[in-house]
Amino acid sequence: MNRKAIYRRAARDDVLCIFEMARDFHSESELGDIPFDDRVFASYLEGQIEDDMSCIFVAEVDGENVGFIFGSIYQLYFSTTFAANSDIWYVRPEYRGGLIGVLLLRNFEKWAMNKGARFLVNGSSSGISLERTHKLIERLGYESVGSEYRRDLNG
Repeated sequence: MNRKAIYRRAARDDVLCIFEMARDFHSESELGDIPFDDRVFASYLEGQIEDDMSCIFVAEVDGENVGFIFGSIYQLYFSTTFAANSDIWYVRPEYRGGLIGVLLLRNFEKWAMNKGARFLVNGSSSGISLERTHKLIERLGYESVGSEYRRDLNG
């Protein structure tokens, strides 16, 4: 895609489009078998938009939101030091492979630095294009500091 994207903080006008992309993310993810609850997500989204220590950036191409990143700042449990964490980083499939995901992350990094975060925790636990995502994250200067495992406790 050669169309230029605009990167900005999400606003209330973006809620419906973010909902749509979040549902797409959910259905693509390893958790797609767990029902997506609109009320729960609406509450989460409201908190993200209103909370000064949380942030949503969207990528917009030709007036359409094509990707987003959610995240927040938190204090380390043992220190006065703050860190940032990305919760959801998603680009619509037809816009992957370019710079949209990279620039969403870079915008989030700048926001986190301005909020005083010492580091950013970013990874992929969705199961979406894991190998490709891990290679990208490492190319962007992130280093692996552990792993995540999941066990289904219902069967």
